[in-house]
Amino acid sequence: MPLVGRESETAALRAALDDCRAGIGTTVLLAGEPGIGKTTLAGAVAGWAREAGTIVLTGRTGPEIGTPPLWPWWQVLHGRPEHDVLAALPEADGDVAALRGQRLRAFETVARGLQDRPGGTVVVLEDLHWADEATLALLAHVTGRPGVLAVGTYRSTERPPALRAGLVALDRAGARRLDLRTWSGAEIAGVAADVHPGWRPVLLELSGGVPLHVRELVATLRAAGLADSPPARPGWPLGIPASLADITAERLSRLSPTAREAVGAAAVAGDAVGCAELAALCGLGADDALAALDEAAGAGLLVASGPAPDRHAFPHALLRDAVYAGLPAGRRVAVHRAAAAAVAAGTMPGEPVTHLLASATDEPSRAAAVRACLAAAAGSRAVPDRAAAVLDAALALPGVADADRCALLLAAAEAEFAAGLAEAANHRCTTAADLAAGLDGPARAAVLARASLVVRGLGGPVNTTVLELAGRALSALAAHTPDDDATRARVLAQRALAAADVLGFDELGDDPAEAFRLAERSGDGLALFDALRARQHAASGPDGVAERLEIARRMAGLTHPPDAGLWGSIWRIDAALQLGTIETVDGELARLAVLAEQLGWPLAHWHRHRMTAAVALLQGRFVEAEEAADTALDWARRTEDRSAVAIDTAFRTELHRLQGRAGELVPALEDAARHAGTMPIFQAHAGSMLAAVGDTVGARYWLDRLRPVLEDLPHDGRWLPTVASTAQLGADLGDTDVAAVCARLLAPYAGYFIAGGSGSVRCDGSVSRVLGVATAAAGSRDEAIRHLEAAVVAEDRAGALPYRTMSEIALAGLLVQDPARLDAAAGHAERAAATARRLGMPEELCRADGVLVTIRRARQDRTGLTPREREITTLLAEGRTNREIAGRLVLSERTVESHVANVLGKLGLARRAQVAGWVAEHGPVR
Repeated sequence: MPLVGRESETAALRAALDDCRAGIGTTVLLAGEPGIGKTTLAGAVAGWAREAGTIVLTGRTGPEIGTPPLWPWWQVLHGRPEHDVLAALPEADGDVAALRGQRLRAFETVARGLQDRPGGTVVVLEDLHWADEATLALLAHVTGRPGVLAVGTYRSTERPPALRAGLVALDRAGARRLDLRTWSGAEIAGVAADVHPGWRPVLLELSGGVPLHVRELVATLRAAGLADSPPARPGWPLGIPASLADITAERLSRLSPTAREAVGAAAVAGDAVGCAELAALCGLGADDALAALDEAAGAGLLVASGPAPDRHAFPHALLRDAVYAGLPAGRRVAVHRAAAAAVAAGTMPGEPVTHLLASATDEPSRAAAVRACLAAAAGSRAVPDRAAAVLDAALALPGVADADRCALLLAAAEAEFAAGLAEAANHRCTTAADLAAGLDGPARAAVLARASLVVRGLGGPVNTTVLELAGRALSALAAHTPDDDATRARVLAQRALAAADVLGFDELGDDPAEAFRLAERSGDGLALFDALRARQHAASGPDGVAERLEIARRMAGLTHPPDAGLWGSIWRIDAALQLGTIETVDGELARLAVLAEQLGWPLAHWHRHRMTAAVALLQGRFVEAEEAADTALDWARRTEDRSAVAIDTAFRTELHRLQGRAGELVPALEDAARHAGTMPIFQAHAGSMLAAVGDTVGARYWLDRLRPVLEDLPHDGRWLPTVASTAQLGADLGDTDVAAVCARLLAPYAGYFIAGGSGSVRCDGSVSRVLGVATAAAGSRDEAIRHLEAAVVAEDRAGALPYRTMSEIALAGLLVQDPARLDAAAGHAERAAATARRLGMPEELCRADGVLVTIRRARQDRTGLTPREREITTLLAEGRTNREIAGRLVLSERTVESHVANVLGKLGLARRAQVAGWVAEHGPVR
């Protein structure tokens, strides 16, 4: 077995063994608490000695009453003549001086018999904390004898009088002491290399770094098949190893009754204890408490902790657990009840929950524990895992009433939803709803209503359960509490949102309006919160943007629930992106970051980072956009909202398209089609992506799916991005009919930007740009130019550089068709090329360069030069003389002279030397 963390001790012991073999004697004492590795190290010394041919003699003391003096030495000397010398010593009941002389002569005989042997002699004496005075005196007498290495082990946590006196004598004789330390986290990691890293902090905390305990814990993990998996929950799930339980019981047995009582009380208290705690838990006075603490500390069961002299704690958690596990059940319950009362009275720090749970043995104590757990969970909202664990502990109590179980289940569901565990939360809500069947009507209605309201703000399959729960709740409310406007408003709003996701936007019906009416009539803040959510979704189409801003204002003004401000900020960002008022977004993003940190919910962090990514993409900060999207995706996966992951795919589709990397996402697109292939917004994005990579067949497949539904798409938050993407797709594929339909549908929103109205995935620049592309495809060139010019202005103002680049390229491509507007076309194309190059948009750069080539040729064409004159212009630019030109073109010099005059006239130049400058400015003449 490797000697982990014992490098310095190993070096010292090997050096002592070398001295022994060289005829030099010494004694080394290995000290430490039980399980620290004393025996392992002593055994290693014995092994090294045997390998070197050195004699090894071993003996061990024991705790048994009646063990004769010098017992370990009898074991060491068994079969040797010195054994008989020790056996012949008389009992200690004669003349003291004579006995001392006989013992001294016997000790000297033993020492001479061991010393000066070829190769040396190693004597190993274990467990000297149980040794008698004579055993330790003989060890001191042998210390330093030539060629004798004595190695003794003892527990530093136990210092009986014989050991204390013996250590003084050994120190005077020159014995060396090595105090073995506990293992560090790195050393535990080395021992537990095959154990999942998530267990290593647990191992260190529980074991306190004591090697024996570490190895026992690791072996327990391996036997349970948990070693290669991370911990499912905080703490240790597998009980106390038998080795530690045995050691702890043995150490406790040697304490006085008062000290044992104090140690047991400390185990119940959990944290450090002092005189105040022992007075409350055991009824001990200050003097008795201090004496008990000193005794427990002397046995190594407690250690001083903190600045106050009376504060003591267990050296490691596993020892505390072992003491606690060994307490009789009646004693545990009594001390826990005393602790709960002391905490409630303020005479002892801590919280009462743990103590109330541990002492819940009848109906009143169970009810008190349930109340305490609900209060503790409410105070732990920022730590959802802690809240759920406390509530689960209460649920595990036998005999809890159904009404209390429902309350615990729903509180735990709320904690799990806050932690991003939506499916688990829904499961608890359904369990509570089923359990409520045994309650009276109003109580059942209250449970069903609360169960339907836990999971909110998500998309995907979780809403099927929410929709079912909301339906059950509304039926119960109508039957038993018809006048509860606030609760009915909340459940109506929840049903509307779930129905819109599961069944479609058109299924919203009158629920949002009715929910809002009831909420305002009730004056209840929570009801208004839920009603505003439903109303916002009902107004998520582009016609509702002004209403959404007002809804966002009202939502942000609510003080409860804690996520009200989150939604208000998200909706303001949505509206600002759709209106193109990007200057207001930065402040809202800063507010959103603060709100996400305050809530700590995965859902809140996802919204924060995806919004950050959307703005970065809009403004051409592609690296920042991808980093924010990566962070958002990590949070999305923790929300269990499948639509959140789909939103990431849609975002990356656009990011990669702008970067010329569209092909990288085609496999992901094909995979997503299996889940979202029926959704028009997906069909539009998929078609655009395939068109971008040149797959016109695949792109046309999706366009054909969209064509028949375009006119009837619900005007929800997805409408504008869907129609805009379809317009671009129709233009890309030359489908003038689709382009014309989309242009007509988009015309009322020419001043908007392409963003959703209910959780924007991204913002794809100005609607005017798509209108320009679509109207150009439909044959309305002048109208297209007006739209594109408006798009350039809007995108310039918003800093939407990638989309301004696309708008300018499209605009330049139309302007180049008018010889009078070539300069304007060139200005747009040149700026687009520069921006595309700077942002890293290779495909747009290629398009801009293509337009610039067209402009250059158009400029050349408008000079009116004949083909022959173009040839001559090129030669003039090279500095050729008339004679050289005539020779090259097989013309007379007179003819060349005439052509040169025509060229100068058509180009508006006075001298032939100016031709080179004209060509440099306008490009070569073809």
